[in-house]
Amino acid sequence: MKTFITAMAFLLIALPALPGKAQARSYAYCLKSSEGPGDCKYSSYRQCKAAASGTIGTCVRNYGPRR
Repeated sequence: MKTFITAMAFLLIALPALPGKAQARSYAYCLKSSEGPGDCKYSSYRQCKAAASGTIGTCVRNYGPRR
């Protein structure tokens, strides 16, 4: 019983410290090099072009849902 009370006390203390829901973030540009949605993790066209440098990829505007 003592172990149970100790475990419950630990949970009550630890729960508020756990991270909440991760916020979804849509980025403005996608690097596409083949069929599919592409690599949509660029917030500026310049970032995307730098990542595409030296590859056959191209940068396109991400028109996916925004939050």
